[in-house]
Amino acid sequence: MKMRLAIYTTLLTMALLLMPINYKLTLAQTCASRCDPAPLHFTPGQYIRVKVVNRSYGSVKLEQLPELRQTTLKPGQKLQFDLRGDKLTEFSLMFWDDGGRYVKGVVSKPNFGTLVLEIRPNSRDYPGNRSLYIRNNGQVSVL
Repeated sequence: MKMRLAIYTTLLTMALLLMPINYKLTLAQTCASRCDPAPLHFTPGQYIRVKVVNRSYGSVKLEQLPELRQTTLKPGQKLQFDLRGDKLTEFSLMFWDDGGRYVKGVVSKPNFGTLVLEIRPNSRDYPGNRSLYIRNNGQVSVL
């Protein structure tokens, strides 16, 4: 009986020693190492300045909804929208590359009342984004 227990113990020990260990699963990480950035948000009723910058390689068409104003931005050009918070219900801005290339929208909030949308080139693997949306609760989305 003692011999059988010794053999089982030895086999179990060898199996545990030879088994590969995945260290990534055993290490704890903080949220800062893997979390997505917090969504951008403005206070409802606040004045917001939206700056759009075309950093892509071609001309980009912009269409503001619901006004249906259409504009073209050449590479490097900028456009600004001043949104009065007391009159703002929702703001939508659709954008696409005039030549059919893929673009993505990258938003940032450099200060309290400014939202910057940079339109950048994107790869064919991911079609990218087509619109910026500011809800009446102040939430910002790029879809």
